[in-house]
Amino acid sequence: VNCTGQGLSAVPPDLPADTGILLLSANRLASLSTAAFLPLTQLQDLDLADNGLAALHTGLPLPSLRELILSRNMLGALPALQGLPALTHLAVAHNSLATLAPRAFHAVTQLQDLDLRGNRLQTLPQDAFAGLRALKYLDLSDNLLEELPKELLQDLQKLETLWLSGNRLQTLPTNFFPEGHIFAYVFLTENPWHCDCNLRYLRAWIWQN
Repeated sequence: VNCTGQGLSAVPPDLPADTGILLLSANRLASLSTAAFLPLTQLQDLDLADNGLAALHTGLPLPSLRELILSRNMLGALPALQGLPALTHLAVAHNSLATLAPRAFHAVTQLQDLDLRGNRLQTLPQDAFAGLRALKYLDLSDNLLEELPKELLQDLQKLETLWLSGNRLQTLPTNFFPEGHIFAYVFLTENPWHCDCNLRYLRAWIWQN
């Protein structure tokens, strides 16, 4: 069901019960609860981009939802993400997230693709991504990250592609990349890397990989 750009300030109440894909981008949904989608028991993909969304309240289960797009909104904090056990794709790009809580994604352990680019993240707790053992793609590009904790990637056993471009990173801690882990792509461009002895680990890792 395509409701893109309709000027909506609330979710239409008469959506077909068998809706599987719901496009609600470019409306005026400034505050929203996932309870609004409870009648849509087969909902798998939900696009809420470009709404000026400042708050998304979660809790009541949407057991079929696999993809949630929250990009280009006004979220200052990550929603709790409760009641979304099947979620595999989450995009919160181009919002105003300044920090993530420890174990921020503990309720969505099936995530495979997480897009956090273009926020205001300056630092991350070491267990920000704890429990995301199915995650394949992690995009942290175009934030304000100045340093990263050594343990950040430890749980991400299936991570294939990591974007760190466009931050303020000058170095990475020794053993930042889990030993023996093979990545398909790691993007490190557009950071002010400081070429001194602290960069020796990263240089050696790049040569080896």
